[in-house]
Parts: sequence; C-alpha cells; structure tokens
Amino acid sequence: MLLLTPVENASTGSEPGTAWRWAQSPDGLKLTRQGLSPLAELPQEAECVLVIPPDQLSWHRVTWPKIAPARLRSALEGLLEEHLLDDPALLHFALEPGLKPGSAASGWVAVCHKARLHAQLQALEQAGRPVGRILPAACPQPQEQLWLQGEGDRSWGIATGPDGVLVLPLADQSQTEPNRAEPAIPATLRLWLAPRAPADEASRPAASADAAHLALAEQAWPELQWSVATAPERWLQSLRQGWNLAQFDLKLSASQRRGQWLPRAWRTLARDPAWRPVRWSLGALLGLQLLGLNLLAWQEQAAERAQKAELQTLLTQTFPQVKLVLDAPRQMQAELERLRQQQGELGGGDFESLLAALGASGQPVSWQKIEFGSGQAKLIGVRLDAAAEQSLQGALQARGWRVEPNGNDWRLEWERK
Repeated sequence: MLLLTPVENASTGSEPGTAWRWAQSPDGLKLTRQGLSPLAELPQEAECVLVIPPDQLSWHRVTWPKIAPARLRSALEGLLEEHLLDDPALLHFALEPGLKPGSAASGWVAVCHKARLHAQLQALEQAGRPVGRILPAACPQPQEQLWLQGEGDRSWGIATGPDGVLVLPLADQSQTEPNRAEPAIPATLRLWLAPRAPADEASRPAASADAAHLALAEQAWPELQWSVATAPERWLQSLRQGWNLAQFDLKLSASQRRGQWLPRAWRTLARDPAWRPVRWSLGALLGLQLLGLNLLAWQEQAAERAQKAELQTLLTQTFPQVKLVLDAPRQMQAELERLRQQQGELGGGDFESLLAALGASGQPVSWQKIEFGSGQAKLIGVRLDAAAEQSLQGALQARGWRVEPNGNDWRLEWERK
C-alpha cells in the first residue's frame, strides 16, 4: 500500500498537495520505501491511504445519548457546537474504531475541514490514485507518547495519550536569537510533560523524534529515552489501530473499496502479530490433516499389499505349477478355465455358452456372419429392432458378455468374473 500526506510550506506559500510525503508498506507493519515527490511522480500502488497531518485535526471526547443512526451527524453537531470554531456544516467528523453510538461509553471524534479534505481526495482521484482509506497522522493512545517531527519548513511537538492529542508548532528562534537556528520547545509542551516524567523510567512517556530534531529533543528532555522515528513510522500505528476517517457523507472510490478489502484482510491474517495464534492454529490444523491423510494412505497401501500377498499365496498353493505371479486374479481364473476344459465342462467364454446367451433373450436373432475367438466374438450384419436389440444386449451382459455395438456389427467380449 501507499501512504501519503500533503506537504505545505508556510514560507513559500505553496498550495496544499504541491508535494507529497509518501511511504510504501507491503503489510502495514513495516516500511520498505519513503520519500517526497510531486503528485505526478508518486509510486504506483494498488491501495492508496491518505494521511491527514496532525495540525489539520482536532479531537473531542463525547458521551453518546440514545439516538437513531440516521440522526448521528446532527447529534454530533449539537454535542460539539460549543467546542468548534467553524460552522459544523463545513467540517468533517469521524468516530474512533469500535465506537458505537447509543451506548453509555464515551469515545473520540476527529474533526477536520471538509473542503480541504475533499480537495486532497479530488487531486489524488484526478491523478489516477483514488484513496481507499483515510488515516490520522496522530491519534489518542492508551499510553502517553511524545515525538518531535518536521515537514517542509514547519516543525511540531506532538503529545498523545488517553487525554487526546496535543499538537504545537515549534517556534523559530532564529528571529529572536540569530545565533540559534533550531526551533524552540513550546512552554505548553513542557507543562504537559512535567507531571508525566516521574523518576520511574518505566512510567515515562515513549519519546521519539526524526533525525533533524533528535538533538533538540535530547537537549530539552535529557531524562527521557529518545529514539529515532520518521513520520511514516507513526502512521503505521494509526493503521494498525484500525482508524479510517472516511465516514458519514464522505464516499471514497467504490472500486477501490471493493478491490481492497480482500488484500487487506489477507495482510491482516498473514502478518498482523495479533493474528499469530490463529496462524499457528491453522498451520497446526493443516499439518494434522496432512499427517492424517498420509497415515490413511499408508494404511490403505499396507492393506492392499497384504491382500495381494494373500492372493499370491492362495494361487501358488492351489496351483503349484504357477511359478511366476504377475496378476493373481487373472492367472487363477485362467487356471480354473484350463481345469474346466480338461474335464470337458463348458466355460463362460466358450462358443456354446455364447450361443446359449444369444438364445436366452427369447428374441429371434439373425446375423450374416459370426467370428469367434477365445472369449471374443464378432456378430456381423445383425438385424433387430430397437426393443429386441436392447433385450438381447441385456441377456448377453447378464451372462458375462460385454457388448460394443457399431452399427449392424457387434463386438462381444466375455468378462471373467
């Protein structure tokens, strides 16, 4: 999949979407490539995921009243009206994953400008990269997290936790202190971290920064254990948590949604750590099935070998003159026929037995010529109506003769039983 977000430069006044920060992920768990490109030069991928920058989203916690699903949007506008700076009709709302309106539980609602979001979606649609999913670059987390990142000529300090998301721009100190070009840490961010930095290292927030801000972060908060992480690596966190801001009246490409659910489900089942027990269970079940099939096949082969050995023993004990056993049933039948002929008894494949079978149908039979061999015969020029022909074939088959009609010529073969 291709995850991408628009990059805006405040100093140059570039329009949103002039450049795009992108990252490729084969499974939603790790990144393979990332970069910054114009829209026309973005990599081609089957699934495109739009990531909303952290400063373009506001977060609000609401407790749901008991309402019908059709009134959900209007209920949201009423609940958040006093907390919004813009007309609710101009905003887009999205609920956190698993949030069920009407329940007593409270949950998070993400809010962004509808016009800007639609412009980004339209730009990607026109470029042949329809979006199938929308993610927040930062979202509330069960545990406090802090990271510093920059994009273009802007930098942010981002704090997330159970209380929501705090996004603050890092001030440019070069205007007040020409000798210092690095950004300054906002005082609000320091106040947020103060009660969350206990002496116990295990209880401190997880802290990360991109390479450009790592030195600043370590200087501002030396008590935290900082790690290097890029912005796309943070996006995967929202992806794994199941976020999708495409809700309510926002309709994404129908073809994209239809074509992506199966690959997405397969990636989740095949690679998501949460599904590892299921994968192990399926693998064990498949292994047991294969083992059972192999065991059953081995038992069948053993039974077949035992039966063949028993037939061979019976043949050699009954007819000691048989020294080489190739096909025990056929050889035993041949020996029985030979004994019957020696004693003057008629066999099923003799000419007399064939004539008896032809007369057993009770139908008058006429033919021009008959050719007879050992257990085989050919009737040439048979003349019968359909009913008589069917009756004669039934009588022959009942006495062990297989019939193969070919026009007025019949080929007969005695099948030993």
